[in-house]
Amino acid sequence: MAFLIDPQELKPGLILFRRADVQHRNWYCRIRVPGSDRYKTVSLRTADVTTAKEAAFDADADLRFRVKHDVPVFNRTFAQIAKMYADHQQARSEAGEITHHRWEVVESIIRAQINRYVGAKQIAHVSHDDFLGYPLWRRQNGLGRGGRPVSDATIRYEMSIFRSVIAFAVGKRFVPESHVYKGKLPLAKVRRDAFTPEEYRKLHTFARGWIKRARTRKFEWHRQLAYNFILIMCNTGMRPAEAKNLRWRDVAIRTDTEGRRMVILHVRGKDKSRQLVAGDVTP
Repeated sequence: MAFLIDPQELKPGLILFRRADVQHRNWYCRIRVPGSDRYKTVSLRTADVTTAKEAAFDADADLRFRVKHDVPVFNRTFAQIAKMYADHQQARSEAGEITHHRWEVVESIIRAQINRYVGAKQIAHVSHDDFLGYPLWRRQNGLGRGGRPVSDATIRYEMSIFRSVIAFAVGKRFVPESHVYKGKLPLAKVRRDAFTPEEYRKLHTFARGWIKRARTRKFEWHRQLAYNFILIMCNTGMRPAEAKNLRWRDVAIRTDTEGRRMVILHVRGKDKSRQLVAGDVTP
């Protein structure tokens, strides 16, 4: 480091030094974290070298105690860790691992909701009680779309991001693994009901009439295309986000073990990908 001056190695992994980029003459120490390639820098708050050496050995002993007893070594606020996590998700979106929309949603939820709740807290002090208390806080401090009460599905999704930030902190060794809440989320997962036969017939009836009412051949063609796409979504279970991301390159024809030719759709949603069978095209 260019700013490091008057370095003294007190022992392997423990260096005493001054900084060239500050005006005072106080000492610092740089300690290697046992079992890691990371270092922690500690301000010793003294210009006396003898006092500084004693403080450096004390800091080294404190760090080793923390590592041995699984106590956090580095202090960061939740907001700082969340920013690192969001930056990592942005890098993943740029590499094509997740969609850009997925990163935007994660960043927005962290900034607008979770940071308001625990952003100022040290990451080591964010407890399981904080995590489990999020639903009540969220309902008391915000509304959902259209000014309606926030839904359980929204809160559940936000809590999954909350937990992912904590897991990211564990991976970076800011907190021990015990900080991650391993139980089930406190809200039931909401599943959408499938179309009933009556709803399916109503959709067919309306769509066929809608196509016939087209004023030009061009409008008729576009309406038929939209109708076919709706049928594909209904019959394959394709989700709206998956339909939005669908491209021609995601459509393939494969032959199964019985010689039937099937249309396979490779779809990507908010954060996962899967394959759907769109139909049998065997002559």
